[in-house]
Order: sequence, then structure tokens, then C-alpha cells
Amino acid sequence: MLKAIFYKEWLKLRLFWCLALVVHVGLIIYLLLALRSALLASGRVETWATMIGRDVMMINALMYLPLITGVCAALCQWLPEMQVRRIRLTLHLPIDYTLSIGSMLLSSLVGLFVLFALDASLLAVIEQVWLPGELVWRAFLTCLPWYLGGLIGYSVISWCLLEPQWRVRCVDIVIGAPLVALCFLTTQPACYIVMWPWLMVVLVATACLPLYSIYRFKQGKQ
Repeated sequence: MLKAIFYKEWLKLRLFWCLALVVHVGLIIYLLLALRSALLASGRVETWATMIGRDVMMINALMYLPLITGVCAALCQWLPEMQVRRIRLTLHLPIDYTLSIGSMLLSSLVGLFVLFALDASLLAVIEQVWLPGELVWRAFLTCLPWYLGGLIGYSVISWCLLEPQWRVRCVDIVIGAPLVALCFLTTQPACYIVMWPWLMVVLVATACLPLYSIYRFKQGKQ
């Protein structure tokens, strides 16, 4: 049954995932070409000195893409379910609703994680050719909270969309928006190291919140 749910979610979102892959790979290629142009124009030593002395990682264009991707994934997954009440069919499957809805949430979280991991891998592998390992590591540390923000953003939007009452949705947005904003407070390289444990707690907590909205939906809140 769970395999069927994962397959259904893939069929429903396959176009979104293909488009997201194209956009992400395209932006990564653009950033790498911009880095290569800077290296050719100024030389490796000068570019490295600028990146270290001015704390410039040349990846700021990537900042909000994970969040936009997470939000769009939630909208594509849950808007059709809630608008035509198809979610009721899922809730009547012969398995516990926490397993069925949890599997749907997990499928998108895994998809986002794979997409974000591909981004980071492409950046790391190709940057390794032009940059010293220390700068590649700093670039990874810089963009990691943005990717966490994309996962948290997906969970928060899913929480809001699955909530059956509009007034409670407004409260959810007021609570969720600052949690997402925590991941985008600054572009200062590697400044989130001390916050990683707290961001992971936020990620786990927000990933569970959509199940509370489904519980309210199942209880008949309208």
C-alpha cells in the first residue's frame, strides 16, 4: 500500500520534479560559469583573496531557490487534494491516516532532499577544480541553511494547506513564517554553524505539523 502511495505521488508530481531539476541545474551551471568568468578575468589568486577577504561566495543567487522549490512542491501536492477533497479518499484507505499522509509528506521531503543534494554535489565537485577545499567547504556551509529553509518551507506550507479552517491557517502562517525566516537571516559565509542543532529541531517539528492539520480535518473541523 505504501509503495502504491509513493508511486501515486510520483505520477502526480513528476512534471514538477522534472521542471525543478532543469531550473536547479540551470542555475548551478550559471553560477559556475560566473565563477569561471571571474577566475579568467581576475586570476585565481585575486579571486580567492576577494572571496576570503570580503566573505563573498558568489552563490547568493541560489539563496531563495530552495525555498521557492519547497513552497511550489507543497502547492502542487496539496492544493488539488484539498480543492476537490480528494484527501478524503486517502483518509479512507485501509491503513492508519498517519501512515498514508506521512508517506505523502515523506515522498516530497525525500524528493527535495535528493534535488538539494544534487545541487550541493554539483557545486562541490566542479568548484573543487577551481577553488581550494577550504573555500568549497565554506560555500557548502553557507548554502546549507538555505536548503534547510526549503525543507522547512515545504512543511510549513503543507501544514497551512491541510488545515481545514481559514482562521487557523492565518495563525499557522504567523507562526510558520518566522521559522522559515530563521534560515535566511544573513548571507555571511558559514555563520549558521552554532544554529544547526536548532534548525534541525525546527525541521523535525514542522515536518510533524501537517499531521496535526490532518487530524483536525479528520475530526470534521470546517
